Amino acid sequence: MQCHRLKIAIALLAIFIGAAVAQEPVPTRLLVLGESFSDLPILWEQEEPFAPVGKWMSELQLQWVVRDDGIAIKTPSNRFFFWSSNAATVTANGRTVEVTPLRQKGEEFWVPLISLAKILGLTAIVNPEKRVIKLVSPLQSVEAIQTEIGWLVTLTFGYPLNSFPKTGTLRQPDRAYADFLGAALTEVSLPTPTSTAPVTGFRLGQFSDDPPIVRFVADANQPLSIGVAGRELAKDGRERWHLLLQPIVNRPQWVGQILLRENTPERATFLLLGWFGSGLKLRQEGKALIVSLPTKPLFSIAPSDFGEGLVQAALVETENGEARLSVALRQPANAYLRTEGDLGFALVIEVPSQVARQVRLIIVDAGHGGKDPGAISPLRTGKPQLIEKHLTLDIAFRLKRLLENAGYKVVMTRTEDVYVPLPDRVAIANNLRADAFVSVHLNSFPQPGAQWGTEVYFWTPQSYPLAESIYRNLLAILGRKGNGIRQRQLYVVRHTVMPSVLVEPCYLNHPEEEELLRDENFREKIAIAICRGIMEFFGDLRTLERRGE
Repeated sequence: MQCHRLKIAIALLAIFIGAAVAQEPVPTRLLVLGESFSDLPILWEQEEPFAPVGKWMSELQLQWVVRDDGIAIKTPSNRFFFWSSNAATVTANGRTVEVTPLRQKGEEFWVPLISLAKILGLTAIVNPEKRVIKLVSPLQSVEAIQTEIGWLVTLTFGYPLNSFPKTGTLRQPDRAYADFLGAALTEVSLPTPTSTAPVTGFRLGQFSDDPPIVRFVADANQPLSIGVAGRELAKDGRERWHLLLQPIVNRPQWVGQILLRENTPERATFLLLGWFGSGLKLRQEGKALIVSLPTKPLFSIAPSDFGEGLVQAALVETENGEARLSVALRQPANAYLRTEGDLGFALVIEVPSQVARQVRLIIVDAGHGGKDPGAISPLRTGKPQLIEKHLTLDIAFRLKRLLENAGYKVVMTRTEDVYVPLPDRVAIANNLRADAFVSVHLNSFPQPGAQWGTEVYFWTPQSYPLAESIYRNLLAILGRKGNGIRQRQLYVVRHTVMPSVLVEPCYLNHPEEEELLRDENFREKIAIAICRGIMEFFGDLRTLERRGE
């Protein structure tokens, strides 16, 4: 009898010791929608693992407030719930969920991860042996309908993902795919195409477990294109992604959805999802922006609280069969369209800096002039020839306006169609002891149409950072091919004593770039890109995100 009691006591002691050990946080790898948090302290208890309230919750787009008796949480779909330290249930969006109570160590709360997943509609994958925990969004359904412009496919996930899917196409056989980071595959029914052109079937797979990626595949009998058409967040917290599949041959233009990415008092950005063929046209009238759209969007503008940001209101209007995006601003600002890869275009709106860190003098040199016309576009029926000296002066005046709005002093080497010798241009800059010299030109090639793209020239080492900054902004804003930053002994950059560059944004005798240069909006974009490059060089503007060559 005493032996039996001793065994029970030893067993109870072992349980007690095990529980005590389990109460100590253990370094654990936590993946939240694909984002990895290594060596996060996790309490491994018998019921489920607990993580301390902290940065990892931001990857779930949660907002929270810690109180004395628990945590108040707001979800991306604007659902609120309170999780008290001793509650066995949590009510969120009218639904009551049984949970493990929060743990509290000192003033810090620890969240039970399996319970959190149940509340939010996530799936928790727990591997105690490898000390790995994954919070993933389960795929819940796939729907597809055939439209006049292609197959529209909708994938619904249990919780919002953090990034757009990576899309692409493959050949032999032809197929298109979309990879959803942070997602987990579940058993869902796939629709069956009712016709055989161009889509022949749909497939799903767990493309990767670490990081978790669900791959959607559309098989086809001809080359296929795929694009993200829209993203919708439902009130119940689920998220719907819309994809559009089209044959590449005779691909019709389309607009999916217009999303407001950011809206601060100084800067706003819209993302225009779609396939726009040759591009979009932007018109600016004071505090109003108008973007002409090739067709009415498939989905409404994503609802947004504009708050006190630069954008006051935005809507899509249709008049005489033509669609347009109208944006009302709270104050005048510079706007330009930037390509966003396969997604479409970004409409970027920025208030120029009113006061530079210090007043600097910039010499803006409009290339050629008077008896020196520069490059001339080829003869085309029904279209006037473009002459470089006129276009460079137009761009120079635009650049002068932008720089002065930003707080710089500007002197132009010429303000009309006159010939200014190169030594005189250099003398203006050197005698005034300018802070920078920027010469604006347009390129040409002996064989018209054989070369196109953007180049920036420099000579002295002090000029390279200015050239790099302007070049990077030109590539990002114009979306043309980058031909490089080139060191050449050009007269105006070799004889000036300050940082000096010569800018060649594009080729006047390339048919596509010639047409772009006929558009004053494109010339405004050239001026904006050069202005941004100058401001970044002097540290008066945050550096534009690098987007490669």
